[in-house]
Amino acid sequence: MRLSRLVPLVVLLLFAAGAIIYSESLKTRAQVGAPIPAFELVDLEGNRWRVSRPLEAPLVINFWASWCEPCLLEMPAHDAFYRRYGDRVGYVAINEREPAVRIREHLEQEAAKGIGFAFPILLDRDGSVGEAFRLGGMPETWFIDAQGVARFHWLGPVTFEMLQAAYWQATGTPIDALDGGPFHGSGTARAVLIGETPDVVYVGGSGGLARYRLAGGGAEARAFTWEPVDGDVVHGLLRGPDGRPVAITDKGVPGLPGTPGALAEGHGYRLAWVAGYGLFRAVGGGGVTDRAAPAAPADGADVWEGQPPGEQWRRMEPGIDGAHRVVALAADPAVPDRWLAATAGGLLESRDGGVTWRSLDVEPRVYAVAFDPVTPHRVYLATDTGVWMSEDGGRRPARVVSSPQRVLVALDAVALPDGLWLVAAAPNGDLYGSRDGREWSLLVPRRTS
Repeated sequence: MRLSRLVPLVVLLLFAAGAIIYSESLKTRAQVGAPIPAFELVDLEGNRWRVSRPLEAPLVINFWASWCEPCLLEMPAHDAFYRRYGDRVGYVAINEREPAVRIREHLEQEAAKGIGFAFPILLDRDGSVGEAFRLGGMPETWFIDAQGVARFHWLGPVTFEMLQAAYWQATGTPIDALDGGPFHGSGTARAVLIGETPDVVYVGGSGGLARYRLAGGGAEARAFTWEPVDGDVVHGLLRGPDGRPVAITDKGVPGLPGTPGALAEGHGYRLAWVAGYGLFRAVGGGGVTDRAAPAAPADGADVWEGQPPGEQWRRMEPGIDGAHRVVALAADPAVPDRWLAATAGGLLESRDGGVTWRSLDVEPRVYAVAFDPVTPHRVYLATDTGVWMSEDGGRRPARVVSSPQRVLVALDAVALPDGLWLVAAAPNGDLYGSRDGREWSLLVPRRTS
């Protein structure tokens, strides 16, 4: 056989051998639906960590670096998830190719801003683990089930809620189902109210109204009682004359054409927004705190039963149209007739009692608004990335770094003899509290360690 005929054959054999070698190498690399490769790394303290199948619990693996801006933006969400669910999910944050001294410098800089991370940080100095996981960029996050099989892989920032959903899809069980709270595993919290005393907190949503009594820094999630209300879904809570909640349920409010998506009182009147109809203002008859307590079931929350004498609802023109989806309204106690409205289109401001509105163009998606009852012009926002605070009435808010970087849907604030008390609720009914608006901690479920 002539040499010219051998060359193509040799090339073909080399190509086939290379393909086989490459195919075999892929089997040792991570991919969704397949077992992950085992690896061993050290952490910042020099402790050795080995990850191999099977695992003791589902595992989250996050690849990051201190120079990666998207990594730094998502890390508080990872930290919030780990602090909340670290008793049922393993967690490792793998730093790629940076020396320990650089990582420590970065963590010290973050700590100076009030940002701390509780999850373990492992060092992939030579990048071998990143290569085994086919690292294509950062951040990258993997969700591994307890059998060591990769179930989800994300390139780019992830959120607290994405990790919650991944656990549910990978295991078939909501991650908070075992906590036993009124909205854990099913239902959605929509409203929160600090009750007749600071240690009493009400949480309403799909399923009804739950009451907690806090002690020792919080309460166990299952240590609640259902409060009787007239309806199946609590859409909002107002503070009645005795401090007890007035529940806005799916049964609606007399005088309005439908169940209000948002209702609030201030400046001597009330505003309510109804989907498909728009914004309404209660004219005459006083407000909730000006009238006798409405009828209430035995040991239950107050409910709407008729209108105060002379009260009528009038549609505001132009107001906020019925398609805008208002989720919260709040009256500014420091500026007459000034209101804020949290809507699907952003945070809106009115300075004429709700007649006209303009956008404040704030960054986060806002779900609830609470003005500080102690400090004028300070306002707190419950958003898709935790609590934000503004010192200028909501115009330029900034994220409160100690608040959990997760969706918070409800917020309440009251003045106490010795300061301030704020409580925020997540969609699953988790409660967070703060005595100054800057330092936040988990109240429900109470931490056991």
